[in-house]
Amino acid sequence: MGFFFLRRAPVAMKSGKVVLFGCNNAVGQPLSLLLKMNPHVEELVCCSTAVDGAVPAAGVAADLSHMDTLSKVRYARDEAEWPALLRDAQVVLVCSGSSFDPLREDRDIALRGSAPAVRRVMRAVATSDTKAQLAIVSSPVNALTPFCAELLKRSGTFDPRRLFGVTTLDVIRTRKLVAEALHMNPYDVNVPVVGGRGGVTACPLIAKTGLRLPPEEIIRITSEVQSYGVPVEAAVGADTHDAISTEVAPPVALGLAFAACDFAVSLLKALRGDVGIVECALVESTMRTEVPFFSSRVELGRDGVERIFPMGPLTSFENELIETAVPELVKDVKAGTEAASKE
Repeated sequence: MGFFFLRRAPVAMKSGKVVLFGCNNAVGQPLSLLLKMNPHVEELVCCSTAVDGAVPAAGVAADLSHMDTLSKVRYARDEAEWPALLRDAQVVLVCSGSSFDPLREDRDIALRGSAPAVRRVMRAVATSDTKAQLAIVSSPVNALTPFCAELLKRSGTFDPRRLFGVTTLDVIRTRKLVAEALHMNPYDVNVPVVGGRGGVTACPLIAKTGLRLPPEEIIRITSEVQSYGVPVEAAVGADTHDAISTEVAPPVALGLAFAACDFAVSLLKALRGDVGIVECALVESTMRTEVPFFSSRVELGRDGVERIFPMGPLTSFENELIETAVPELVKDVKAGTEAASKE
């Protein structure tokens, strides 16, 4: 008796071209891997800057080329190739820098370290005339997003619908912690995190979910989101392998890479025409009159930001979070715009 196999017709899936700057640093390398594995990425272009580490973009691309996935991998040999490679990109991820500061404790150090490389990337973006969505992953996101906006405004190429500060790491951490507290699958939990990226600027609006959590649990989860863990002394009696210390800023390279990939895929889905794609991101808005950039729930579309959702009624605790966050966010945005004015 013979065997035969039924072959399914291939499903047409529109996928996109992603250009990644900082492909060879601590976040960029695992992010490159995740993008190469993702079916929504048709082509990945690896680019490196002077601050991203010793491994060249060519080395990362060569390593990725061994993987048996359909996405093509290319790389930029030097900065002169950036504009041509950017021209037909759908998504540009700016991940350049050696400092990824989740706690915002070293904002000025991170800004000084990342700004020169990001400035060169924005120059290439402006000269390429690309219509890509620009996602800023580099730290400090709260400062570098307005920094990029100022540079693009000067060149006459700024489109507020297409520039995003990636705050997804705060979102996925909040989702995980809420799901753990309720013994749920994180896939079934969606918690908006507004304000900014990292530290006290990250404001989880847990009450918006309608999930029943006691106030003390909401306070605990919010504290963990803003501090990226709990102090060692608070974990006495707990399994030491699960305790996270904030005495030293915890590494976030793998988590940030996962978050950046997650956001990039949402952009690609929206670009291919999927509807109802909503993510939290730092975007230019009038959500708060004190500051021109604020992280909000944003509906994504083919042209980038389709709609910015209002926060709606807040609990007294959430109001307190926002009022604490805004002055810090004002400082971050000011630092970014001032840095843009310095050559």
